[in-house]
Amino acid sequence: MSRSHQESIIVAYKLLIFDFDGTLANSFPWVVAILDELAEKFNAIPVDHSKLDELKNYPPRKIMKMHNISIWKLPAILRFTRSRMKTNGESIQCFEGVETMLQKLKDNDIRMALVTTNTCETVRRVLGDELYNLFHLFEDKVSIFGKPAALRRIIRKSGLNRSEMLAIGDEIRDVEAAKKVNIPFGAVSWGFSNMEAMASHSPEHIFTEMSQIVDLVVSSPFTFDPAI
Repeated sequence: MSRSHQESIIVAYKLLIFDFDGTLANSFPWVVAILDELAEKFNAIPVDHSKLDELKNYPPRKIMKMHNISIWKLPAILRFTRSRMKTNGESIQCFEGVETMLQKLKDNDIRMALVTTNTCETVRRVLGDELYNLFHLFEDKVSIFGKPAALRRIIRKSGLNRSEMLAIGDEIRDVEAAKKVNIPFGAVSWGFSNMEAMASHSPEHIFTEMSQIVDLVVSSPFTFDPAI
């Protein structure tokens, strides 16, 4: 049943499910630096660096097709990227404002989860132990198109209604995953995907500043039209 055919209810978000790369961590410059190496190693069409902004408008499958990346190559590409990030990812840092945001969420008794294609080891190194330990639930080493399944596992483990949780991410595939499992989604403007492209997928919220995430959840409850 569509949301337009359901009654609105009053809810408060109790769990925020964060993406990592591009949402909490500014890893895009690091990825750009290894694109040519990835193309050579996996026989892909090299990315034209002058057209990186254009790629931000496209979903993953279109980007893959443009660069001759078969879906069967994705596990190996992810393993290679994770390994390189583990040994040579010291330059990756959190976006400015992440520490303050996470601490304020914790201070307001908001539970937090993390769903990422990256590894918990890398997440812990970038966030540091104190911020890493603020998260209650984790799904790491998720495949490129495996976020819906990972979100379902978080839903089961949380014990909450889907309307009580909010997924937050920076990519088109993030909002697609949230829609697939019927949980609200908040799109951030500081990550990979172009915000106009994200907005075309109708996220429930759009954040242009870290502080807006805190402002939203601490001002709950608010009206939300749930999807089944």
